[in-house]
Amino acid sequence: MERRDTQPIAAIGAVKATATHELVAEHIRRAIFLGRFLPGDKLPPERDLAAQLAVSRTTLRVAIRVLEGESILEVKRGATGGLVVLGWSGLSAAEAAAYVGAQRVLIDNIFEYRLANECAATALAAERRSEDDLTHLASVLDEMTAMCATPESRSTLANVARFLACDTDFHLAIARASGNPFLARAVEEARASLLKPIGRVFARLESFVNDWHPEIFDAVRKSDPVAAAAYMKRHIEDTRDAMLAILPRS
Repeated sequence: MERRDTQPIAAIGAVKATATHELVAEHIRRAIFLGRFLPGDKLPPERDLAAQLAVSRTTLRVAIRVLEGESILEVKRGATGGLVVLGWSGLSAAEAAAYVGAQRVLIDNIFEYRLANECAATALAAERRSEDDLTHLASVLDEMTAMCATPESRSTLANVARFLACDTDFHLAIARASGNPFLARAVEEARASLLKPIGRVFARLESFVNDWHPEIFDAVRKSDPVAAAAYMKRHIEDTRDAMLAILPRS
């Protein structure tokens, strides 16, 4: 067999070194964006958090300073102090809307990504879901429905934050129920990317925010993959259209 000359590997780009504190900051940031910590929540004490993340306390402190600078975390001193979550973004609602409005192409790309992955995940979830999956989804759906019950409940900032966290939980639970870890990871990635500034855009819950969730759940419960995927498609498209409609154009 003729031996080939060694060819340059042009398709492999340069490796970008990332400082450990940046990785730690992104790990914490992502958890907050996905609603695992809500505004006002405290993170674990520094010693415990460093142990959980398997990094030194010095590295963690640098990461915390980064998140303080982004107004995502606040360090409160004293006996009752700690690392307090401020929110998904340090931007005001108007600033967040302007920020997102300037990235309409990015928003479109994220929703295209969601349509491609979440509809497939929802169809598989309808075929593969367990009773435990249904129990969890029903519980989350009940909580979202309660938060949208009245104009007063929809205008409470705490409910806005909690609803977004439950909404993420609902979508991630369906993705996990698909039984495909790649789809579950794709759905989580899309949610994290979308929620970075979005949480501060909405000062209240609009009446439509819970539309299609009951239908999606019912189709998954009935093991109807065609209906489940169709309802998820309608939900994602309606959410995209509603979001873009309230954002200023760049």
